[in-house]
Amino acid sequence: MTPANRRGWTIVALLFCATAINYIDRQTLSVLGPTLRLEFNLSEHGYANVVTAFLIPYTIMYSLGGRLMDRFGARLGLAVSLAWWSIATMLTGFARGALTLGVFRCLLGVAEPCVFPAGIKACTEWFPSARRALATGIFSSGSAVGAILAPPVVAWCTLAVGWRFAFLIPGALGLIWLPCWLVAYRKSGPVDPAARTVAVPTWRQLLKDRTVWGLVLPRFAADPVWYFYLFWLPDYLQRARGLSLRDLAVYGWIPFLFADLGSLVSGAVSDRLIRHGWTPARARMAVLIAVGCLSPFGALAGRVSSASFAIAITCLVAFLTQCWSTNSTTLASDLLPAPAVGTAAGMMGTAGSLGGALFAQVLALVIARFGYPAAFAVAAVLHPLAAITTLLLLRRPLLLKVRTFAGREELCE
Repeated sequence: MTPANRRGWTIVALLFCATAINYIDRQTLSVLGPTLRLEFNLSEHGYANVVTAFLIPYTIMYSLGGRLMDRFGARLGLAVSLAWWSIATMLTGFARGALTLGVFRCLLGVAEPCVFPAGIKACTEWFPSARRALATGIFSSGSAVGAILAPPVVAWCTLAVGWRFAFLIPGALGLIWLPCWLVAYRKSGPVDPAARTVAVPTWRQLLKDRTVWGLVLPRFAADPVWYFYLFWLPDYLQRARGLSLRDLAVYGWIPFLFADLGSLVSGAVSDRLIRHGWTPARARMAVLIAVGCLSPFGALAGRVSSASFAIAITCLVAFLTQCWSTNSTTLASDLLPAPAVGTAAGMMGTAGSLGGALFAQVLALVIARFGYPAAFAVAAVLHPLAAITTLLLLRRPLLLKVRTFAGREELCE
C-alpha cells in the first residue's frame, strides 16, 4: 500500500469517528425523549418543535457547509464545525426548559451537517470511483455506529449520573478527536491535477443543471425515512412497545447495527460492479432500485404483534436507508466534477433535512391522530418515490458512459 493510500484510509477512519460522534450527539435527544418530555412537560407537538429547531438550521447549513468545504477544504471546515457542535452538545446539558432546549439544539444543527460534505469531499480527493463507495460507506457507517452506541451510553450516563451528563460527556469526545484530525489531514489527496485548476461552479450553474436536480430531489423524499427512525424509533419502542430505558439500552441499538451493515455492504457491492465493467452511475442506480423495491415492507413494523418482529422489520428498513444514502451520495462524485462535489453534497443534504423537517410536523399529526402504524405506512412509500424520481431525471447519465455538468460531457472513470 502506497503512503497516499495509507493516508487516505487513515482519513476515512477519522471521518468514521467524527460521524459516530456526530450521531451520538444527535441521538441523545431521541433516547432521552420520554425523560425530557416529563422534565420539561413537552407535548407531542412540543417535542416535534424541538426536533424542527434542530432541522431548520441543519437544512440551511448543509448547502452552506458544502460550499465552505469546496472553498476552504475538508481539513479546516470539518475542524471548525466539529468544535462548534461539540460545544453546542455540552451546552444542551444546561437546558432549563423547552425554550433553551430548542435554542441549544438549533446551535447543534448549525454545525452538524458539515461532516457529510467534508467526508464526500475527502473521499473524492483520495479514492477513484471503483473504491470510492466503500470508503464513503465506511465513513458513513459511523452514523449508524453512533446511533448504536447512543442508547447504551446515554442510558448509562442518565442512570448513573443524570441526564445532563448524557450531553456533557459525548460533547467532550469531539474536542478529543479534533487534534488528531488536524495532524492527520495536512494536504489534499492525490486527485487528478487538472481538477485542482477547475473553478468552483456558481450556484446558478448548479441550479440549472439537470444532473444536480436528479441527485437533490430524491433525497427530499428518501432522507425523512432515516430521520423518522433516528428521532422516533427509540420513542416508539418505549411508548408503543413497552420497552424501558434499560431495555432500550439492550435492544435499541440493533436496527442501527443493520444500518451500519447497509453502508458497508452496499458500498462494496456497487464498487464490485464497477470493477466488473459497470459504469459508476449504473452500479449505484442498481442498488437504489433494489432499495425502492424492498422499502415498502417497512409498513409492517407498526402492524406486527410483537416487539421482536417490529425490531426485525426496522432492522431491514435501517439497512436499506443506509444503502440508499451511501450510493446516492457517491453518485454525486461519479457524475459531477470534483470542485462541485462538496456543494452538491450539501444541496442533497439540505433537500433531505428539509424533507425531514416537514415530515416531522406531519408525523406529529399522524402519530397523535392515527398512531405509529400509520406513520410507518407513510414512511414506506418514500424510497420508491425517490427511486422513480432518480430514474426520470438521470436517464442520460445512466444510459451513456458520460459525466454531464453545465452542458458539458466527459467520459466517466
